[in-house]
This record gives sequence, structure tokens and C-alpha cells, in this order.
Amino acid sequence: MSDFSRLSEQLELRTAELRMCEGRFRNIIFRSADGILLVSREGMILFVNPAAERIFGRSADELEGKPFGFSLSRERTEISISGAGDETLTMEMRLVETEWEGEKVYLATLRDITGRLRMEERLRKKKERLEELNRTLEEKIRDEVAKNREKDHLLILQSRQAAMGEMIAGIAHQWRQPLTSISLLIQDLGETYVFGGFDKEYLDDTISKTLNIIQHMSRTIDDFSGFFKRDKEKKAFNLRHNVDRAVSFVETGLRYNNVAVEVDIDDDLTVVGYPNEFSQALLNIIGNARDIFRERLTENPVIRIEGYRKKKRTVITVTDNGGGISREIIHRIFEPYFTTRAVENGTGLGLSMSKTIIEKHMDGKLTACNVEGGAQFRIEI
Repeated sequence: MSDFSRLSEQLELRTAELRMCEGRFRNIIFRSADGILLVSREGMILFVNPAAERIFGRSADELEGKPFGFSLSRERTEISISGAGDETLTMEMRLVETEWEGEKVYLATLRDITGRLRMEERLRKKKERLEELNRTLEEKIRDEVAKNREKDHLLILQSRQAAMGEMIAGIAHQWRQPLTSISLLIQDLGETYVFGGFDKEYLDDTISKTLNIIQHMSRTIDDFSGFFKRDKEKKAFNLRHNVDRAVSFVETGLRYNNVAVEVDIDDDLTVVGYPNEFSQALLNIIGNARDIFRERLTENPVIRIEGYRKKKRTVITVTDNGGGISREIIHRIFEPYFTTRAVENGTGLGLSMSKTIIEKHMDGKLTACNVEGGAQFRIEI
């Protein structure tokens, strides 16, 4: 075979390959869902594919040779095109530089993103509505929490008022002795003046003793009146001091019923919460034990209060020797208004309020169980 024949054969082969590549290229161009245009550097349309015809709603003959009408200064941008029926379509346009018949031109591709943008807009609006619903829901939750807390405080106040008579008796008891002492000091003051020995040193000593007694009485009133103040914010408080203070409120009633109270709590143990509400929760538990002792005529009744740290929690246990809680009712003792006593002897709010205070207000846990000889209430905070 001559060189000419060999070259001719290779030329035909290359021509066939070019035709095949051209066919594939045209197939891609004409089947593409994206609009494809060739635009001269002067901004005139040189070529459009069928997808571009559909986008513009015009034939290739109507488009080719006409101005493109859009900026060619950015590689990627969004443009708006009026489609059929006055519908505005949003296109994502990409530009790359290429060559066409020996001249530098722009290859522009148009992708219809109208549906995607509409979907994004719907999602944005739904997100805004959802955020608004969340805000509204959060506000409603805050309002309901505030209302529930207010209701809880009313019930707590009701529970406190139920014990007010006993506390007033406690004040009277704690004041009786200092009032007697003041009375004796005043009588002694008068007798000393009459029988001699009245001097400035004696007068100053008598005044000092009297003022000390009055200050003690004032502190007693402050303790009792402070107990009825509503705690506004959580704060750290000394557990031993709080327990001793609560027990002192009902000391008279406990002594009258021969109830001994043993307290075993470290002096430096602290708890974060609402001190007055915690005192109320503790008083409800102590009062419940005292009433059980009275009903069952318990011999040598004892209430033991212990407090200690266990890992990151503070544990307070109140244990009595009153014979324990019946299995039939132990699962109901924290229910509001549940009581085994006559209506005039109990409201059924005490233990329920204690659980509300410990668990809802102080993020703790209050449980009850039977132990040897009695019952134990366990508080974890």
C-alpha cells in the first residue's frame, strides 16, 4: 500500500471519529435540559439549543443574531426571564469563555431554578411559622409554669396556715420565760431603789440584761415572720441551721407529745434551693410523723433527721419509729388531698406539698419507704 493510500485511510478514520464526536456532542447539546447558548463578545446570540428555545419561548431563528440582553461580566449569576403566560422564571446562568469558528465567544448555560427557589421560599416561610410557634409555645410554657408555681405557692401557704396555730403556741412558749425574766428584773429594779443599793453600775447591768432578752425575743419573731415570706430566688443555705430552725417552730407541740428529735447533720453542709419552702417540706414530714405517734400511742416516739453528701447530691432522711406506712396506701401518700384522717384533722396537702417543693421547685427527689420499726422519708437534692 502506497503512502498516499495509507494517509487517505487514516484521514477517513479520523473524519469518521470526528463525525462520531460531533454526533455525540450534538446529542448532548440538543438533549440537555439546561439552555445552552453561544454569545459573541459583543453580546449577540450565535447559537441556541432546544432547551433555550423552550426557556425563552422563541425559536432559534428568532433568537440567533439578536442581542442576548444580559450582563456577561460575571461567571455565575441569577437572571429573570418572562416565560409563557406572563410567568417569571429564575435562571442560574453560568458563563465560560470558549472558541467558535475561530473566534472567542461565551458559552452560557441556563438552569431553571424557579421550582427550587419556590420550595426554598416555602420552607423559609414554614421555618418562620415554626419559629413563631416555638416562641409562642415557649411563652405559653413560661406562663403555665408561672401559673402552676403560683398555685403551688397558694397551696404551700394553705399548708403553712394549717400549722400557724401550733407555731403561735410556739412563740407564746418561747416568749413566756423571757417575759417572766423581764418582769423579775423590773420588780428587782423597784425593790433595789426602795431598799438601797441602786447605783449606775446596777442600772447599766439591769438595762443590758433586759435588752439582751428583748433582742432574743425579737430574733424569735424574725424567725417566725421570715418563715412566711415567699422565696423569690434559689440560694445556698446551711442545712443544719435550716433544720434546727424548722424544728424550733414545732418544738412545743413535739415536747407536748413527748416526741424526741435527733439531728445528725454536719455544720458546714449546704443546699441550694428555697430555704423557707424546704423548711415547710420538712415541717410537713415531721408533722405527719407526730400525728402518727399520737394516733398509734407510740411509746418513746423518736424522729431522727440525718443529712450527708452522696457523690454530687445532698441526702436528707427523716426516720420515725411510728410503725411504718400501710402497704395499701404507701403508693398514694403523696397524692393531693389524700388522707387517712378525718376531714377536721387533716387536709391531705402536707406530703403532696413537700413533694412539689422538693421535686418541682428544687429539682430534687422525695421518696418514702418502710424501715425497721417505722417509716423513712428520703430527700435528694
